[in-house]
Amino acid sequence: MTSKGQILEALKELRTLMTLEEGSPQAFRVRAYDNAIQGLESSTADVSAMSDTELVAVKGVGKSTAAKIRELIDTGSIKKLEGLREKYPPEFVNLTRIPGLGPKTLLMIRDRLGVQNLDDLQAALAAEQLRDLPGLGQKSEEKIATAIERLGLHGKDTRTPIVEALPLARSIVAELEALPEVKQADYCGSLRRFREDIGDIDILVASTRPGPVMEHFTTMPSVDEVIGHGDTKSSVLTTRGLQVDLRVVKPGEYGAALLYFTGSKTHNIHLRQLALDREWTLNEYGLTDVESDEVIAAKTEASIYKALGLQFVPPTLREDTGEVEQAAAGDLPKLVELSDIKGDLHYHTDLSG
Repeated sequence: MTSKGQILEALKELRTLMTLEEGSPQAFRVRAYDNAIQGLESSTADVSAMSDTELVAVKGVGKSTAAKIRELIDTGSIKKLEGLREKYPPEFVNLTRIPGLGPKTLLMIRDRLGVQNLDDLQAALAAEQLRDLPGLGQKSEEKIATAIERLGLHGKDTRTPIVEALPLARSIVAELEALPEVKQADYCGSLRRFREDIGDIDILVASTRPGPVMEHFTTMPSVDEVIGHGDTKSSVLTTRGLQVDLRVVKPGEYGAALLYFTGSKTHNIHLRQLALDREWTLNEYGLTDVESDEVIAAKTEASIYKALGLQFVPPTLREDTGEVEQAAAGDLPKLVELSDIKGDLHYHTDLSG
């Protein structure tokens, strides 16, 4: 039987590949998958057991998306997805994570220069071939090369060391916190979980006036290129070659959004299951009672964990490696703090000169 998780993974892959196919993350078909994913994640029903009528009744799921879900349930695959996988293999899709390479630019580079992977792209850069393409030029070519160099990419590696990402994230958060429209601001994602390396920098802001916040964010001195500028979400490429994504949410939903966008994915899935067991839903908007539609908790992460009967789980532990069970038992480990550090061990071998 096809699980709800498998259905969501297929839709998320379709969303990614359709972004390439349509040339924009804001394209209608891309947003249709995004809406369907949000609706299904919020639903407590067994998606695999739904009829076609029940599927289209789920908020965000249209007839076309419902048909693909039905195809996956009945056959184990989606013809559209299989075709897109052939057209856009994983090594090519990975290139979309390089700052400065949007879908349209990447497709042009592939069509004109035959670039299919990172090795091909680096060869084209070394031969100075990108500068002759429409809309690029020498400056754009140098930016892409610098982004790859700064990220230290090799093969399929598209991650940035935390030592490079953290200072930049902190400086951007501090700049946004100084705005009168901003109530709260934090970096989130794998950076907040202090992973050794990250993909993009994700920043979350609480504000009732997102317009001025977005305007300031996209015009900061550290911004080299605006990738996308929306009402509540914008993306920029910094002068250091890193992509930074900003989301602005309502203050009353800030805790839920911070929890959601911090991750990890598996930790969030575990929390959502605890909520479903109580006939609640948990998403980036809050912890909500399904029957009454009452918001149980949303303003802070701590209030959500408390409502679920858990200790507050520090971001650095949110990897679904037993921390949820420990939090339920009130047995989370004490984390090392700066005050615990009493010295620095430094040594050499007889080979270090």
